[in-house]
Amino acid sequence: MATTTQTVLVKTTAGVVRGAKEQGIAVFRGVPYAAAPVGDLRFSPPQPAPAWEGVRDATKDGPVAPQGRSRLAHIMGDFERPQSEDCLTLTIWTPAPDAAKRPVLVWIHGGAFSSGAGSLPWYCGEQFATNGDMVVVSMNYRLGALGFLCLPGASQGNLGLLDQLAALNFVRANIAAFGGDPENVTVAGQSAGAAAIVILMTMPGARGLFRRAILQSTPFGRMARTLDDAHRIGRRLLEVLSLEPAQAIRLKSLPVAELVRAQGEVARLEKKFADTFAPFWPVIDGSVYPGEVAPALKAGAGAEIETMIGTTREEMAAFYCIDEQVAGADPAAVEAVFAAMFKSHWRHYYDEIRRTRAANSNAALLGELMTQASFRMGSLRMAEWRADQGHPAYVYQFDWQSPAGFESCHCLEIPFVFNNLASWTGSPMLKGADPDETRGLAAAMHGAWIAFARSGTPDHPRLPVWPPYRRADRMTMRFDRVIGPVSDLAGIEWRRPWPG
Repeated sequence: MATTTQTVLVKTTAGVVRGAKEQGIAVFRGVPYAAAPVGDLRFSPPQPAPAWEGVRDATKDGPVAPQGRSRLAHIMGDFERPQSEDCLTLTIWTPAPDAAKRPVLVWIHGGAFSSGAGSLPWYCGEQFATNGDMVVVSMNYRLGALGFLCLPGASQGNLGLLDQLAALNFVRANIAAFGGDPENVTVAGQSAGAAAIVILMTMPGARGLFRRAILQSTPFGRMARTLDDAHRIGRRLLEVLSLEPAQAIRLKSLPVAELVRAQGEVARLEKKFADTFAPFWPVIDGSVYPGEVAPALKAGAGAEIETMIGTTREEMAAFYCIDEQVAGADPAAVEAVFAAMFKSHWRHYYDEIRRTRAANSNAALLGELMTQASFRMGSLRMAEWRADQGHPAYVYQFDWQSPAGFESCHCLEIPFVFNNLASWTGSPMLKGADPDETRGLAAAMHGAWIAFARSGTPDHPRLPVWPPYRRADRMTMRFDRVIGPVSDLAGIEWRRPWPG
């Protein structure tokens, strides 16, 4: 007997889309939130999605943004999906497209603004929709040079950020038709996705589009490029393609595969010792991206947005575990990284980190330094500012260790947040994990993310009480084999004078 699929129709501002019921949840895939940025629209800000007649099929994923292989495939796993510049689409999960006005969770994926896709099974929102009675939206946006090249004569830059803004405006205008409440939107993201959210919190055009923010492993230590540096990167792309600056306009018609290959070569040429900064990145342009994020947050930008923020304990283990330059460096090279950051006072910080790490390998020493500088420092500073502004954040640290030897690395918390461990079967970072332990940790974290998105507080019956972060006690929820709040988990080390 043939299997029948129950289809569901929703009318959006551009036309009717047809989704399908999957495990009792209505799912809409490949829903366009902007026009395809192809042809003359390459390197242009996102334009409104053209209206269509009849019913548009939304039962299959659309293509992902053009990209090379993820530099974190060795820990997360690999994926192959059809790629196309016609990628500005959403995946939407809802218990029912009715008038219930459910909380909405919008996910912005990470990947150094150069890889990934919101439509990957890793970010399946089915469990959130089922367990939280909420509407979940995950977006694709332009990546790499197509999304973040900033070069006169070719691209203004920050197009990926504008894509995200367009997606949020689509949610604002349409999510009620999918059963969601446009006044109760939480935006969550990891790594580059979290960086994008923090930038959006300072962008006037994003004001009022979301009520809460969940920031996972925000790279505060590398939030932007300057215009001059972005232009330099753009000129290097031209050099790789054997083009002169006056020929920048030719990038608009270059075959996309050639552009992706060239941006990969630029990344190789730009790589520096112990540095993971990707070449194509958001740029402070004074208009789309108004200015430095940290001073804006300290001055109160986005203070009305309820915030959950945290990091993994060893973020950089994901990158340094396969970095042969780091593994083979002599002591002088490692010490030089500390000296470049702390100048004449570097020895104190070097010795302090040596005392805090049981292993004194290059990866451990540099990993602790750059985890602090790139991720933890900025996250805790933001939490302090929010407390000072009378809007205390909820802070977490993910300490659970990968059984496969990747420590508590970048990205390791994501399967637990989404509570979709089956979607991560074969992921190297989870190899050998105890199923009972992972299920319990996932229940605790997933429930906290649901509770926060619904009410602004993360407490739920499967989790110890999670106090907000205040200067007096700096309470931080530790997610590990034992789960619970810890006072001042980061310790005194991070409160010594650090750059930035």
